[in-house]
Amino acid sequence: MTDSARVPARLGTAFLLRAIPTLIAAAVITFSGNHGAVVGLVVFVGFAFLVAPVLLLSIALVPLTGVAKTATGIQAIATVAAGAIAAATLTGGLPALVLVISIWAAVTAAAELYAGYREADRALSREWLTLGGFTALLALVIAIIPMNDVYVVGIFGAYAVITGLFLVIAGLSLRAGTTARTSPSTEKNA
Repeated sequence: MTDSARVPARLGTAFLLRAIPTLIAAAVITFSGNHGAVVGLVVFVGFAFLVAPVLLLSIALVPLTGVAKTATGIQAIATVAAGAIAAATLTGGLPALVLVISIWAAVTAAAELYAGYREADRALSREWLTLGGFTALLALVIAIIPMNDVYVVGIFGAYAVITGLFLVIAGLSLRAGTTARTSPSTEKNA
């Protein structure tokens, strides 16, 4: 099996791994009684420091090339940087929460949308464009609409639920789609 044939299956596995910290963040926010800015920043720090290694692992283990590899690297760097800034500004309140999440979301959304736009494989392109769209929507809503900390944390939690579930569905879909695509050629050669 060539590297290009393995990309969807391995990317599907990377999406499934990325779903784990995303759904953990969603669960923590959902079941937390406190939706203050400090809680939002702490959850974001945990989310960022768990997602960034998965993105770096994707670069190492998924045979991505060109724009996809660069975009994933940009996402990993932006996620680590945003997590570090959030950790350093835990007492920054609502302004820190809004700035960290909206800027992180804008940078990672741009990278993911560009990777999806440039991807030749329609299945991979669709998944990256959808994830980038979710993240761009998060950036726009948090940056443009004036809110209090309860709404910002709640919207980040909603984003984590939607994105986490989408990552699970996309990951399983990419893995199953690869099996379906490679099965006929395997049977034909046998």
